Amino acid sequence: MPHLIQPTLQTQRLILRPFIPSDAEAVRQLAGDHRVAEPTANIPHPYPHDAADNWIASHTELLNAMTGVTFAVTSKDDGSLLGAVSLCRMSSVDQRAELGYWIGFPHWSRGICAEAVTALIDFGHRELQITRVVGLCLARNPGSARVLQKVGFQAEGRWIKHVNHRGTFEDLLAFGLILSGR
Repeated sequence: MPHLIQPTLQTQRLILRPFIPSDAEAVRQLAGDHRVAEPTANIPHPYPHDAADNWIASHTELLNAMTGVTFAVTSKDDGSLLGAVSLCRMSSVDQRAELGYWIGFPHWSRGICAEAVTALIDFGHRELQITRVVGLCLARNPGSARVLQKVGFQAEGRWIKHVNHRGTFEDLLAFGLILSGR
């Protein structure tokens, strides 16, 4: 993959931009909310105080290594942080990536996640030559599965007791999207 300078992406209602250190407090508030963290496989809860700072600081290294890109999802109206979308575990050889996302609870059920994910996937296909994206979610997280299906992902299977989530082994649902015809 070519060297990438992370751009800013725009949709009808959103601006997707690189995270900046001053976003850390909003990340702590939004991602630290039990309603956001609990049904996701990768957000710790309780949310450690320095986790947001460390997570934001890690984005540059992942981008430079071309193994991941993370965007802050912000409101076009007022610039407020709404959540995050990312492509991680990117492989230029296999032209694939794994999708990650979270949206703050006050912004659920408004189509924000699907809008942001669509922009991210279009960027990944156009600029990073990604032709396959995988999306995984806890089986008990129907909202996340709905987002994936809404943007065109197809169900590919259920991974039984695949992750140890806060001391309990849970199933993951696997979805995939082929982008070659997009």
